[in-house]
Amino acid sequence: MIRSALLIAVLGLSSATLAAEEPPPASAEPARGEAGASPDSDTPQQPEQPEQPKKEEPAPEVAEEDESLERHRTPFEVLNERMIGVASRSVRFDWRKRTVGVGLIGSQLLEYNNFSTTRFGALVRKPLGSFMGELAITRVVTWGSRSTEKLALTPYRQSGRPSRFELDVNVGYPLAEGVATSRPGFFPATELVFSASAGFRYAFYPGALSGASFGQVARSVIAPRLSQKEVENLERKLPPGMQLDEARYNLLTGLNLDIYFQSGGFLTPRAMIALPITGTELGLWWELTFSAGWMF
Repeated sequence: MIRSALLIAVLGLSSATLAAEEPPPASAEPARGEAGASPDSDTPQQPEQPEQPKKEEPAPEVAEEDESLERHRTPFEVLNERMIGVASRSVRFDWRKRTVGVGLIGSQLLEYNNFSTTRFGALVRKPLGSFMGELAITRVVTWGSRSTEKLALTPYRQSGRPSRFELDVNVGYPLAEGVATSRPGFFPATELVFSASAGFRYAFYPGALSGASFGQVARSVIAPRLSQKEVENLERKLPPGMQLDEARYNLLTGLNLDIYFQSGGFLTPRAMIALPITGTELGLWWELTFSAGWMF
């Protein structure tokens, strides 16, 4: 009896010891805000926030198309058939951008007679867009030769014009131009302008209107031919063997070459021919001219 009681006590003590050594099973902690959580939990429950409605972003504004440029637009197919550029030309001296030029002029006339005639004077030239305008005043000196002295001993005479003053108005139009390297080498590069020229010339004979009235002078200075009064006054001043050519005006045409230096200086050789359409008795005659000056 006593042995049975001791055996039961030992077994009960062993079971209690084993139960104390085993850890209690882990239990999941209820989540915050979950239903069924213990009201005695240390973590306070957060109230649920109501869902905020999303703000709608305004749609981007669409720029209105500018209709004012519509008339300036051109399809690419049309532009492809047009000239869209111009190649620039080589220019050493741009005479078109200069204001005015001044210079000296000298000429030799080759008339259809045995008299010698030379001209010298001054000129002013000015660019007029693509043209070159020129105004010149010259003194013309005429003298005879051994042939005219012998001719004076005969009844024959040659048409000619005595010494006089002349007013020239010339216009030139460039036909070709470009830069050229000068020789000898110490000369700077130059601008060459090859032009066609046309000119109008007015002749004034000093003393031709001596003794004329105001009305005679007014009519004579614009008449295309010399008046009878002028012819009578000039007969006494003619070189031996000359018959006076009564034409007052001359129209000339020809070619000239302008040689411009970068500094502004220029040289211009010119060859002109007079057209016999003003009543002159000299026919076709040539004139060789050389001028030099400065463009400003």
